[in-house]
Amino acid sequence: MKKRALSLSIALALLSVSAAQAAQWQQLNLNQPSNIDPNVTYSGSFDFNGHTYGPDNARKVNGQASSNVEHTFDLTQLKADTLYGKNNGNLGKNDVVLKSNDNSFSNGAPVVYRMYRQQYSAAVVNLSRGTESRHFVKSVVGEKTAPDTLVNGTYNYQGVTFTNFPRGDFNYQVNVTGPSSATGQGKFNLNDIKIPAGQSSTGKDVFFDIAGNLDKTNLVKAGGGLVFQGGVSGVSATNNSAWREIGGPAAAAEYQLTLYGPGGREIAGSIQGLPDRIGSVAVIGKRK
Repeated sequence: MKKRALSLSIALALLSVSAAQAAQWQQLNLNQPSNIDPNVTYSGSFDFNGHTYGPDNARKVNGQASSNVEHTFDLTQLKADTLYGKNNGNLGKNDVVLKSNDNSFSNGAPVVYRMYRQQYSAAVVNLSRGTESRHFVKSVVGEKTAPDTLVNGTYNYQGVTFTNFPRGDFNYQVNVTGPSSATGQGKFNLNDIKIPAGQSSTGKDVFFDIAGNLDKTNLVKAGGGLVFQGGVSGVSATNNSAWREIGGPAAAAEYQLTLYGPGGREIAGSIQGLPDRIGSVAVIGKRK
């Protein structure tokens, strides 16, 4: 009887630790720098459910002092598999409009936050004029898949890609050959990339889409999890002259995707190294 009680106590303790870990990654600290690029920080504020959220440097907006801005955002407030973002006409095709507060970082500076949460992972994009704005992807967080826990087979992932306004899709196929051994490769696209009239050779707003390959690569153990790090190739655009105008194709673009959840149920990460007009791209999805 005592042995059973002890086993139950240990099981409950492990569940408690697991719940605490799960809760921790969903408490987004907006005072912390990007976990993609530690030199880049969050900027400006956004409103959600009657509260204003942002880092310490978020300025007074709509009569609310920065001292009243909350610095930790609970990602569980978001609906799963839903892209939240600033309304900008029909650009970005956000599932839910998220109010970003312009002028909350500096005068005249537009602020953009976009967020996407799954059961075990989330990705957050942020920018403001006057900052390193092309470092769009600030946080990719979650409950990482433990090494040495994968089961042999083929895993097919589908999900979304997004930056400040452009949005697209991706698919990624993983062939698992051991508990921590696998290869992965896929494709992605990104739609409604904009060259503003003031920067366009035509003097008008230009919009176009791109698509490319996430090259085949081996799974590695890194940062306490399981990660695919590979190159990006074969990127093409629906408007070749506009693509060349912004410096495409990129010479050294690469991606990093981490597995999240039990048995690698989800995948999330970013694409880096595309032309500055595009910036870093969030990638997040789940097994089908």
